[in-house]
Amino acid sequence: MWADTLFPPLEPEIAETLEAVGPALREAYPLKGKHFRFLPGNIKDMSRSLTTDRSEARKIYMSEGKFLSAYLYYFLPWNLYRFTRLFGGLAPDLQDGATIADLGSGPLTAPLALWIARPELRYRKLNFICIDKAPASMQAGMDIFKALTKAVAGKCPWRFKLIKGDITKPMREKADLVIAANAFNELNWAGKNADSLGGKIAKTLLGGVKPEGNVLLIETGVRLTGRIISIMRERLMENGLTPLAPCPHSGACPMPGTSHGRWCHFNFDVKDAPQWLEDITRKARLTKKSVSLNFLYLSRDSERREGMARAVSEPFDVEGGKAQYGCSERGLTLLRYKTGALPLFPGQSVKAHWPETDTVDQKSGALELPVTFKKKPEQK
Repeated sequence: MWADTLFPPLEPEIAETLEAVGPALREAYPLKGKHFRFLPGNIKDMSRSLTTDRSEARKIYMSEGKFLSAYLYYFLPWNLYRFTRLFGGLAPDLQDGATIADLGSGPLTAPLALWIARPELRYRKLNFICIDKAPASMQAGMDIFKALTKAVAGKCPWRFKLIKGDITKPMREKADLVIAANAFNELNWAGKNADSLGGKIAKTLLGGVKPEGNVLLIETGVRLTGRIISIMRERLMENGLTPLAPCPHSGACPMPGTSHGRWCHFNFDVKDAPQWLEDITRKARLTKKSVSLNFLYLSRDSERREGMARAVSEPFDVEGGKAQYGCSERGLTLLRYKTGALPLFPGQSVKAHWPETDTVDQKSGALELPVTFKKKPEQK
């Protein structure tokens, strides 16, 4: 069996660029005196508020200076780390003149992460349409982007159009890549509203992407966003889009996040995170041993690798070795490893060689797939 990887470790050049985000932040959005001293406490307070009412919290951190600074110095960098790991595996191919629409852009998190993660794109002429209800947040991100690109590369030919707008409204231009990152979880997905909202957003995405273009949805990794991603997957597939990743198939989602069921999300370590970010996390008395996200990458291109299985959960001990939950064209899959074998990393996929006789895991109802490697699967 062979493996591919969605969240590869950061290359040294990418890790160094992430480290440079700290000085760029201090240049673009400097904090002095008491504002810097109060920053760890503001981060702690904001972290607490984001676990309650995210829609209300967003109004606060995009309008109040102390919370905007907390967002820029803590939440933005951790999101950059998440997205950079993701873009390292997805590697979207954007040619000269391509247009990228970023819905719910906030402080330009997705464009920043794309610039950090894909050095080959830095000198291409890309056009970004960033849409958000909070212009101040986008402008702060623009200032950080200019400071970072100037420090690392000297210049950048990327062009930005910042638009104050609602992500549920039709887009005026069509894009080669439409991104919606950390945008949906702030909307009301309660009860019957979920279906109508999903349909409305799907219409926006489909109306804004070129026939040959791609759509990328990124969310925070919690159950709610897993459910949201699953709803959007269904709506977009109904209208002709095909999931490219993480789904290894076009069937029903076996981890849709309903009720108390499983939801599709990925955890990965933070060993490559910038030292300055780890320091400020510790000062805010927060812990960050790993980060998580859910995402969905789609296109109208129906070509895909058939017969694959994607590892989703982290490995755990079972009788006779280790196992981890995954996804395949046969639904929820339990990848099984013999004692001493090294499991896949979450996000890696393998060619599925199914045994002649099916075995069903009694606890989860997942089909068991034995996985063997001649050597350790590498994160590449």
